[in-house]
Amino acid sequence: MNYPLISEYIEAIRSAEDNLDELSFLRPVLSDDGEPVMSAGGFSVVFKMKDERDGKLYAVKCFTKDQKGRSESYKLIADELEFVSSNFLTPIRYLDKELFVDTDQTPETEFPVLLMDWVDGIPMDKFIQKNINNQYALDMLAFRFSRMATWLLTQPYAHGDLKPDNILVKDDGSIVLVDYDGMYVPAMKGQRARELGSPNYRHHLRTDNDFNRHIDDFPLVIIALSLKAIALKPVLFRNNIGECGLLLNESDFRDIKSSKILYELMCLMPNNDLCSLLGLFFVVLSQNKLEVLLSDTFVLSKPIKRIDEPEINISTIKNALSNDIVRIYNKACSMINEKRYKNAYIIFRQMSLYSYGQNGLGVCYAYGFFVEKDMEKAAYWFLKAARGGFSVAQFNIANCYYNGNGVIEDRNLAYHWYNKAYEQGLSVAREMLTYEGVGGKSEWGRYEDKLNVKRWNKIASIYILRP
Repeated sequence: MNYPLISEYIEAIRSAEDNLDELSFLRPVLSDDGEPVMSAGGFSVVFKMKDERDGKLYAVKCFTKDQKGRSESYKLIADELEFVSSNFLTPIRYLDKELFVDTDQTPETEFPVLLMDWVDGIPMDKFIQKNINNQYALDMLAFRFSRMATWLLTQPYAHGDLKPDNILVKDDGSIVLVDYDGMYVPAMKGQRARELGSPNYRHHLRTDNDFNRHIDDFPLVIIALSLKAIALKPVLFRNNIGECGLLLNESDFRDIKSSKILYELMCLMPNNDLCSLLGLFFVVLSQNKLEVLLSDTFVLSKPIKRIDEPEINISTIKNALSNDIVRIYNKACSMINEKRYKNAYIIFRQMSLYSYGQNGLGVCYAYGFFVEKDMEKAAYWFLKAARGGFSVAQFNIANCYYNGNGVIEDRNLAYHWYNKAYEQGLSVAREMLTYEGVGGKSEWGRYEDKLNVKRWNKIASIYILRP
């Protein structure tokens, strides 16, 4: 069966009161230029409509291409969703021969429509772009998605085409799933899938025979993992804009050992939530489904909202030369001394691509400046900065290894990083290597009893050194 062109649907919708049957109370919402508000996809076009009786907004979906079994499927989906009480989904009605369209594409003049509540929201990827510098918004998006995923995994049905375009984020941050063309409901058991979804959000071994309540398991894990990683390191999303997936894509699933983005995710350790999601990723990659017992793993820790962080212009940080980075770092260190911890933390966070900013974050976590004190996170940031060649961070991570703060105590690694800092001319590191005759790693145990413990502890405490 052929269907009208989008332009023909537009003309029919303009006179909705005459061309709609049961829904004749709906009127098109017009844009500033007087055109019906609409969005088009591969198989359909959706119009924003308003009930003239009470002002309620609806979405009316009109089809532009034939799809085998669509009418029967939507009737089954509508029956299932009628009894679903969840803010994650919206009820639908499938009305056959509802809209009259004067078309040249087929002798038919009456066509089906799908009626849904209108959802005021933006696609997930657009929300991320809009809030890429809002740490709390990114954390909450990952958390809310994990709650939705936990709920969906326990249901007897599946969405069937989970991807950012079909996940809308409302102004209050809540999530709503839209576009139910590929949905599975229990009444469809034994049928073949009508569509397989986007290659970047489905298991690479999935076929149309895989049509059951587990078809969402893989994309749920992929999206949850991507959102958590983006919240931890937003630059990953910036670098991936223009690619087909949020972070991961089909090539990563087919050849994980060559995946650069998976390597990046491994480098974000330690983070308990990310570890759990990475574990789920490998499980679902190998099995193409999750057992219900694993659904609880989707519940991420709820972000703690700090006092409102002001929006700051970070263009100088992004484009800074090395001397500018030092200047900005020094300014943030001064803020620490002035107990302006929030401002310092914000600057360090925006500098997190640089070893100076990484060391600053380590200091914030070590002392609990604006964030909860966490020596594991402190050691994580010190180590990243140390590997970047920053002598102060090398000294700080050496202290962590010597004392076992945030890492497993390791005197060899402590000596290694003290020596690295000393090689760059950090005098306090030299004092640690030579104090009371302790001239090298092999002599530490022999001379440890000679150390002036009080003096050493003062030196070995983690503190801010100006670069």
